[in-house]
Amino acid sequence: MTFSARWLSLRPLVIRLSALMLLVVAAFPLRVNAEATQTLTIGVLAYAGKDQALDRWQETADYLTAHNAGYRFEIKPLFLSELRNAFMEGRLDFVLTQSLQYSELARLDEIWPLATLVVHGDQGLPLERLGAVIFARQGAGFDSVDDLVGARVAGSSPNALGGWLLGMQALDSAGVDVEHEITPIFTGLPLEGVIDAVLDGRAHAGVVRSSFFHEYLEQFPDTRLEPVGQPRHEGFPYPTNTPLVPEWPFAATGRAPEEVVHRVAAQLIAMPATSDAAREGRVAGWKTPLDYSVVDRLRDKWLPSPLTPQTLLSHYGQYFVGVLALVLGLFAWQARRATRRIRAEKKRLRRAFSGLHTGALLTDAQGRILLANRAVLPFACVEREEDLVGNLFCETFRMRVDGLSADCAFTDLVDTVESRETRSVDGTIERDHERFDVNLKLSRLEAEGENQVLVSMLDVTELRSAHALLTYRATHDRLTGILNREAMEEFLSQAMPGRSASGEPIHASCLIWTDLDEFRLLNEIGTRDLGDRILASLASHFSLELPSDAVLARMGVDEFAIWMPLTSRDTCTLVARQVLEIIHGFRLPDDHGHLQLKASVGVTRIDSDDLLASRRLEDAERASQSAHRLGGDRVVQFSGDDMEMMEREQQIERYNALRSAIAEDRLSLASQRIESVGAGDGVIHEVLLRIADGDGQLRFPKEFIEIAEKHQAMQDIDRWVIHHVLEWAENQPAGRWSISINLSAHTVQDPEMLDFIRYRLRETSVDLSRLIFEITETAAILNLDQAERLIHAMREMGCRFALDDFGGGFLSFEFLRRLRPDIVKIDGKLIEDLPADPVAAVIVDAIVQVCRVMEAATVAEWVEADAQYRQVADMGVDYVQGFLLHRPEPLQVRVDGAMADRLAAGDRIR
Repeated sequence: MTFSARWLSLRPLVIRLSALMLLVVAAFPLRVNAEATQTLTIGVLAYAGKDQALDRWQETADYLTAHNAGYRFEIKPLFLSELRNAFMEGRLDFVLTQSLQYSELARLDEIWPLATLVVHGDQGLPLERLGAVIFARQGAGFDSVDDLVGARVAGSSPNALGGWLLGMQALDSAGVDVEHEITPIFTGLPLEGVIDAVLDGRAHAGVVRSSFFHEYLEQFPDTRLEPVGQPRHEGFPYPTNTPLVPEWPFAATGRAPEEVVHRVAAQLIAMPATSDAAREGRVAGWKTPLDYSVVDRLRDKWLPSPLTPQTLLSHYGQYFVGVLALVLGLFAWQARRATRRIRAEKKRLRRAFSGLHTGALLTDAQGRILLANRAVLPFACVEREEDLVGNLFCETFRMRVDGLSADCAFTDLVDTVESRETRSVDGTIERDHERFDVNLKLSRLEAEGENQVLVSMLDVTELRSAHALLTYRATHDRLTGILNREAMEEFLSQAMPGRSASGEPIHASCLIWTDLDEFRLLNEIGTRDLGDRILASLASHFSLELPSDAVLARMGVDEFAIWMPLTSRDTCTLVARQVLEIIHGFRLPDDHGHLQLKASVGVTRIDSDDLLASRRLEDAERASQSAHRLGGDRVVQFSGDDMEMMEREQQIERYNALRSAIAEDRLSLASQRIESVGAGDGVIHEVLLRIADGDGQLRFPKEFIEIAEKHQAMQDIDRWVIHHVLEWAENQPAGRWSISINLSAHTVQDPEMLDFIRYRLRETSVDLSRLIFEITETAAILNLDQAERLIHAMREMGCRFALDDFGGGFLSFEFLRRLRPDIVKIDGKLIEDLPADPVAAVIVDAIVQVCRVMEAATVAEWVEADAQYRQVADMGVDYVQGFLLHRPEPLQVRVDGAMADRLAAGDRIR
């Protein structure tokens, strides 16, 4: 060790001894009469502002000036980074800063402590050390520091000693993995930000200086904050659960005159607590410097120094020369070893190249094979791998590539790679009457000054077959094997074929839409398997009976579309009637051969210059719907001038009106009372939907229901109704009342509706026995299994179920027995006909009797006259609903804007 190094290591001890020897002398300051001839700069950390730092420490500078003849001490307030830069640039003689920065400066250049600051503690107790406290809200459940695993902990900054690092050291000592088991939150200065983060709930705990925490609790005694664990150190007046470290050091740099350094150390330690310097500096005095190695260890652990060339050189310079010599020595040995390894690697690569599962070969610029693997042998005209090398590529492989000459011209093939690094080419190779689909990837290489081509071959025969199968499945119906709807639309959207299969020009064509009548009833009477067999057999029957140039597609469950070119001898109506006769002539070749199909057939004409041929599908479908409304089993040709067009425009108008009503917040709810015939059975409120038009007039939703169901909007509307009815019910007083909510047929069939209802009912505080869900008999029969599941699930949750419009459709008492509703609402048409139709009276009486046996309540709808009321009361009906008793009135619930936007955009509401 050099003399300079020994002196630096002993210098702090020498300074301490000198300071003790000079205590007596320094206690009797000499009067300085002469002016200071040399200025010594004290860099002070201005953590609270430069003006405050100057005001606080100027008296200390004056004190040192008065005790050191020939020198004038000057305070230089600096921020954290400014103080570091001034120290590195050698502009400071002394430094007064916090312990952590002192530790950092000690690593950068020569600096040593002269004295440690002593501050006033609680009740005037002098303190030479500082601590921090980890605190939390009272009752947070943190009994010890190790309970903070997984917590959010707030601090002022990641390099704050009292505001973060001491807390991290305490957590680490308690066994907490600080890096992975807590989430840090930094608030910056002032320290009140850490307190606020804990009080606001942004953090579970916080770290601040102990003295600050004590003063804060004294200022705000009602704040419900407390330290975590046992917050005490013996002899330390403030609550703390972290290690203690020395207070600020007054340190000398290598620039300070050595004779002044010893005097300054002694003068600071001898400073009276009653002096102006101590009073203005708000200190209790100074003492012999403490051991700051504890701060060094904290800094090394939590703030490691960044690696720079200077630090590396200073720490590891002694090893650099040895390592360099070792590297140079190894370099020569490695060069010889690498040469041998390259030769071995070439052999290994050749073996690996030969063992590739993908065919690969290397050729020169003329196409002569230089290297090849055995995976190309299935495509080659030779049998052995060694016979490949030296042959020309085109003589070895009989290849055809689209866009190139029939003969395998290798130069033409390579020319396609000229402008690209790698080129992929598809082609076919024939060998021994076998045909392979192959994909070639060609890459240009330059080796030893020569151009070479790397060619990889991949057999894609099975891949292309699979792609063809996927394409077929994407465009064909799985059950019938004919085109699906998307494929038919794509066919019609393309340019119409110019000639038919017979070679005649096509000037016009027909588009025919067939909808099998009563097919759903066939499924109900028989089985779904029977329906599938009918559809598959009918598609085969069509394929045999229709002309060869016809295009057939399945458009829906029981709907088919047929495109056929129109000859000069036929008309679209005649062609469509022939299609209907084909359907009439269809029979199943088994026990169901007696079944005869009927269909509603719509037809429209497509001219050869029609640029919107795909739009004619809608026209043909509309014509089919018209045929169905006229009784079915007939042909209707679409005409743009008839009522069909008007109805279509009206539907578009109603759909736009519905979207506008949703978007403009014009949905509202009304209710109509269902009153008990007997006394004391309570009242039921049936919820009704109302839509206001642009002028604010309420319109009944019946005219919108069909268009809403067609465009899949009823499920969203029903969700909105359930959501807002539950909001209304939560605010109603207790009493003998229930509320009934209608569910549409589409909602009953929606598999996601049950999850939505479960979710909303779990959130509500409404007594679920008050809730009644209504579905119509038509909705029930459309999907009886789904209706049964929905009803069963709602009953398990405590809700009731009502069957609406019973007797108005074709639902049998057997279905009523299966569904077992809590309430049966008798169709209003039957009630309306009671006074004049004895058959209606018999039906109503039968319904009442069956429901009584099933213990289901009955409701008579459309009661508008006293005679009807008396008649249904005599029959034993339990409840009555109609204008005689109550007209619907607003429920005072409206849709909120956010939900209106989602409904208008067509989004699903969850």
